[in-house]
Amino acid sequence: MTNDKKQKILVLIYCFLMMLILGISDGLRGVFLPLFERTYELDSIRSSVIIMCSYVGNLLFLFLGGRMLDNVSKKRFLFALTFIWMAALLFYVFTESYWILLVCIIFSLGASTMLSTSLNIITPLFFTAFAMYVNLFNFAQGVGLFTAQNVGGRFAEQMSGWHGWNALLLGCGVLSLFVLAGIRFPQTKPAEKKPSTMAIFRNPAAKYLIPLFGFYYIAEHGLQNWMVTYGSSYLGFSTQRAALYLSLFFGGITIGRLLFAPLVQKMGVLRSMAVFTVIGTVLYTIGILLEQSGILLLCLSGLAFSIIYPTLVVVVGKYYAPEENGTAVGLIAGISTVFDIAFNIGFGTLVEAAGFAIAIKLLPLSIIGFCAVYLVMQKRVKPVA
Repeated sequence: MTNDKKQKILVLIYCFLMMLILGISDGLRGVFLPLFERTYELDSIRSSVIIMCSYVGNLLFLFLGGRMLDNVSKKRFLFALTFIWMAALLFYVFTESYWILLVCIIFSLGASTMLSTSLNIITPLFFTAFAMYVNLFNFAQGVGLFTAQNVGGRFAEQMSGWHGWNALLLGCGVLSLFVLAGIRFPQTKPAEKKPSTMAIFRNPAAKYLIPLFGFYYIAEHGLQNWMVTYGSSYLGFSTQRAALYLSLFFGGITIGRLLFAPLVQKMGVLRSMAVFTVIGTVLYTIGILLEQSGILLLCLSGLAFSIIYPTLVVVVGKYYAPEENGTAVGLIAGISTVFDIAFNIGFGTLVEAAGFAIAIKLLPLSIIGFCAVYLVMQKRVKPVA
């Protein structure tokens, strides 16, 4: 076996392992939210603060991390992010303070999001069929989410379950560092002229890409974080059954990324995005509006959602030069987390004021907005790559 093949195998192992454990890490937050509410005696507003802190972390890490990824050693950058993520997990394992939980969520979820985004960005450095591999790596992340929501929900009645899951993730994080140490990254020259923040935002595509990321965050993350609480407190499901339906949605995302990755490569990034976005919007919207009767349609929409986010990250590269890609993804995805933050501030308040029946309608409105903005961008902005 040649050294080149060995390196590609190491990259495959590292990316699959890392995306798997990051998916589990992200999924545990929503599954354990009802337990946090009981343990810390939280109302919906204080519960939303937990979710909001994770998106504050996303904003900080993506906004600063994307530029760093373009201008420092990518290997050292991944090492540093992993150490930050693991440090937060240590606090999860050994503490139960509400305030420590809030602070650590900023770092664990922020570092996790930047890590998964970085893996999407560096994939073209190692693979020519990068659109397919990006979706395959995100398939591993979907497996992690499915595992957290389906298996993790069975241990979400006591804080010992929270401690145990994070201890397991900590051990997997150590293993990922050993694999990363053996990878040789291709030499890339930093841009002669570093792209400025204003240059990124002056790009004609930016005014569409920012709301695209923002609307998608609300549609997926809103369901991920609130489905268990919504299903158990409004739809009348048990916590385990609500977690099961959530796991079916993300199970669809997981299976779809595996099944459709070659199709995305064949159809092309922009065309496949349009097709899957329209189908996903219809199923997701009808599924939520029909409440209990539409729960299976909502779960089925996960298949259509499967390729949307990883392919959206690749779409950014269609509108920016290669030396601007990391900076562009970081700035755009980072600033778009303001949508997440605003949603979670407003959602908890809206639940308290009007109930889940009204508040949950924000989710289909978001995916409808995503679909409309993407189709308009396709007509008005020409790709550069």
